[in-house]
Amino acid sequence: MFGQTDHATRVKIAMFMLISFSINMIFQRELLNMTEVPFDTLSEEDRNELIAFHGKAQKVTGTGEGFSGGVVFLGNGENVSPRSIAAKYPKNKVGLDAKERALRFLRELEMQAKSHYHQNVHWPFKVCMILGVPVAYFRRWEGDLSSYIEGVSLGDTGRLVLMIQLVSGLLHCHARGLIHQDLKPENIFVRDLSKSIRDLPAADYWFRPMVADFGSVNLASEINEYRGSRPYMAPEQWNKEPLDEKTSSFVVGIILHELMSRGRHPEGTHFGAWHRGEKPMFNRLQKDTYWRKWLSLSCSVACPLQNPNLAKVVSDCLQIDPALRPNLTEIQHRLQSILAGLSHRASCQSDLFLVEAKKSTSPNDWADLNEQLASLARAIEKTYPSSLS
Repeated sequence: MFGQTDHATRVKIAMFMLISFSINMIFQRELLNMTEVPFDTLSEEDRNELIAFHGKAQKVTGTGEGFSGGVVFLGNGENVSPRSIAAKYPKNKVGLDAKERALRFLRELEMQAKSHYHQNVHWPFKVCMILGVPVAYFRRWEGDLSSYIEGVSLGDTGRLVLMIQLVSGLLHCHARGLIHQDLKPENIFVRDLSKSIRDLPAADYWFRPMVADFGSVNLASEINEYRGSRPYMAPEQWNKEPLDEKTSSFVVGIILHELMSRGRHPEGTHFGAWHRGEKPMFNRLQKDTYWRKWLSLSCSVACPLQNPNLAKVVSDCLQIDPALRPNLTEIQHRLQSILAGLSHRASCQSDLFLVEAKKSTSPNDWADLNEQLASLARAIEKTYPSSLS
């Protein structure tokens, strides 16, 4: 190729290759320098770039925080799959040493692995150790449910189809003994099937929800930790009473009301600002006293949904006494009946989604992820060996 170009062009090509090589070497040297210091002492920028490098992502697009971990959002551009990735790692907490944080994070991933496989439950595609800290990478699909609540891409039928599928994912988790204590729109990823399946007919029901973030699962029964995100906590969480499937029924009622009202929590506040983390609204809605007051009012619905059947589902889900709430199967059947009255076509598609989910559900034998988790456990033990007694 060089023989067919003039001297000036060959010089330009050589200079470009030299500059590219130099930049790459500098970047590699910086990464090596990072490995000489603990993960927690890195600047946020360096830490995020290191996570992006190990995830083979093009760039860091943002950060967030989950129940038990920090989150880094990564992007790969329009023509790369997966385009959006969320990487999670354990937060540095006072009173917890690095090994304990790593082991708790490993437990979270093992809990999530127990939910495999169901199409309405999320999963990591890669786990690894970076400077002594475990990191898990997840497909972010088209974002989480909070970004769809106020959007116009979902009509009433699409929102009901989404809720029916969400209940299917929760039923799967409960069948595996997993009680999610921090279910909220931010912890429900959404996949737009029309993005990956060609020639689907135009409709608003091609959105698939996926239950995510298993950091809070079963913490009440295991370590007496009942906390969750305050606006979505059931009365029994506040009162530190036993949690079960009816706890999920309560939060399903909240999310159903919020989704169908385009953003209004049953308590009466529009939650757009909370989901976006906007102050001072976000800070006000983070206070225990605010939600204990709602609890003292029997979790009454300030502005019931216009559809009386949906409004009844919400009010039944929000009963203070868990024994008075419908179970998840009953909620799903009631939502299916309401959907059938709105759209026969959407109802048929919803039924197909449930049939496919049941048919594709598999035992907990996900060899690839289980081997990654076993490797991560060995890496944690090697990095933080148990003391000999």
